[in-house]
Amino acid sequence: MMSRLRNKVKSGLKAVKTRPEGGPAMTVSTASDQSPFPKAEGQPYLRFLKNLHLHLQPDWYLEVGTAQGASLKLSTSNTIAVDPRFQILQDNLGKRPETHLFEMTSDDFFASGRAGQLTDRVDLAFLDGMHLFEYLLRDFINAEKLCARDSVIVLHDLVPPTYVAAERDWDKARTKLWTGDVWKVAVILKETRPDLDFRVANCRPTGLGVITRLDPSSTVLEEKYDDLVARFMDMSIDDYGADRLRDLLNMQRANSRHFHDFVGVPA
Repeated sequence: MMSRLRNKVKSGLKAVKTRPEGGPAMTVSTASDQSPFPKAEGQPYLRFLKNLHLHLQPDWYLEVGTAQGASLKLSTSNTIAVDPRFQILQDNLGKRPETHLFEMTSDDFFASGRAGQLTDRVDLAFLDGMHLFEYLLRDFINAEKLCARDSVIVLHDLVPPTYVAAERDWDKARTKLWTGDVWKVAVILKETRPDLDFRVANCRPTGLGVITRLDPSSTVLEEKYDDLVARFMDMSIDDYGADRLRDLLNMQRANSRHFHDFVGVPA
């Protein structure tokens, strides 16, 4: 089952010190290899996330993969942030009723049960952790269990800008922007969870998957996890088919006029 394929690390909760130093929160790819898709050139993904916060007004927000805190800064709600190595800039700390920082892997965080001790539901989740599909798939499985049907889960980096950016190993000499193979999660969710409302927003630089109609009681993905990982582990974009993947992702406009298409609320 799922637990057998997790990386084993020491678990534990500890206080986190924020650091004011650090580089820019986002980088862009300098790789010149051919792009498998039309580029995601809509509004910046952080602006879309900001709009989600403004319109949903979540009581509890969860994010996996905080890094320097660019997405954390957007939340004015009770917030749970998870990252194995926080690098939060002082200006990104923000102000909100409660902020809980867990410096640990997402697997260890979910296994700790701490989220359930803080709240009985997460209203908005942003998953931007390790850029390998099996990690993101586990994060989605675990995050959905904390949500309600009308909650929203957002996945980052589903639209790789280049083939090299979509490789499982990050070659920093060839690309500064690395999405890894998390595009596979889009395929998996489309195939195995047709009950979900899953759309991909055309947000630069690498798209956002917006998922609604959640089912926290579903065990489909957890039961199929080992088989899914075995099936998709060595699959490349060429193996799946770039045109086929582009059609499956079907990026949709993400400006204010079309915002309600993703979350069913007026922009």
